[in-house]
Amino acid sequence: MLFKISNIARDYAWGSRTLIADYFGLTASGAPMAEIWYGTHNGSPTLVADEPGVTLKDKLGGRDLSFLLKILAADAPLSIQAHPNSDQAERGFALENAAGIPMHSPQRNYKDDRHKPEIIFALSDFEALCGFKPLKDIGYLFEDLASHGGVSEGFKTLATHWGQLLLEENGLQKVFSDISHRRGNLDGFTAELAQFAEWEARFELADRLNRMYPGDPGVVIAMLMNHVYLEPGQALFLPAGNIHAYLGGLAVELMASSDNVLRGGLTPKHIDVDELETVIDFTAGSIPLVKPIELTNGLTHYPCAVDDFMFYRAEVSGTVVLADLNLPGDTIFLCTAGEVAVSDSIEEHLVLRRGEAAFMSADARLFSLAGSGTVFIATANSN
Repeated sequence: MLFKISNIARDYAWGSRTLIADYFGLTASGAPMAEIWYGTHNGSPTLVADEPGVTLKDKLGGRDLSFLLKILAADAPLSIQAHPNSDQAERGFALENAAGIPMHSPQRNYKDDRHKPEIIFALSDFEALCGFKPLKDIGYLFEDLASHGGVSEGFKTLATHWGQLLLEENGLQKVFSDISHRRGNLDGFTAELAQFAEWEARFELADRLNRMYPGDPGVVIAMLMNHVYLEPGQALFLPAGNIHAYLGGLAVELMASSDNVLRGGLTPKHIDVDELETVIDFTAGSIPLVKPIELTNGLTHYPCAVDDFMFYRAEVSGTVVLADLNLPGDTIFLCTAGEVAVSDSIEEHLVLRRGEAAFMSADARLFSLAGSGTVFIATANSN
């Protein structure tokens, strides 16, 4: 099977009103257009474009895909968050079911029993927080804050305390826990921290976040995290346990088909610090930039250490026709520029224009892409 699919944008408050509409030439909704989902997840069912009311999951006979492809557009920060691994998701989901917590309760942590690793590919300049800074840099930060002459004694006391905690065994986790459990008692600290932006650019983020979420522990935690600026074409892979927050920009995102999000700050939504701590990987220092691999002229693979999906970008031109491609499983194509013809091995054919997507079943097996444009390819990994 080869057919077009579609969906409408989700209107999360942090979403952009313009990025998706402008980039893809779509009609603006007038509301935030935060994410467009392509997959079988019940959170936002993808539709078969030419069959009104029929979802992709209906077309597949109720079968679920192992992955979920999204367009993401942020004008404001998403929550500081992490996702569980498979064992953690199975445990948490079972415990909440046994406790009788309704599936749609705002107090629920686990919506399903699956992990949620993800890759984010920047279509525009993209700003994010991703993982923790090296421990020595966090230590220097607390030293700088504690020694500053223009702050209160209470501010210095907290900065000194966190610096000392950091030196203990499992110090980073202890610092994270101590900051997070002070929710409701950090207004003065974050206000003083935000004032540092007057003297040093590295504190501009704290000032920006504190204006939106005054006193939130996430304002402090953000300063412990790697602050990353992606250029268009760069990508991050976020495995289970990676603490992160997207701050702004337009991207294509591919993940395992799950909606498990444990939040730690910068959000009015449910926060469970104790459960989040069981999920976070407190290894510090690395920024998980993906190193792309050019397979053939025009086809690039973005390797991710997961079994749920594989991710490619195809750049097709009049002189570059990608033929005889062998994709291992069910596949979704998303055209982000130009116009590209997709042909499968059983002689089905369609043309994708900017902003259009298509599904191809595993038995069809892609034969060629032709035309002039850019297509992202998300496919199940059958290996």
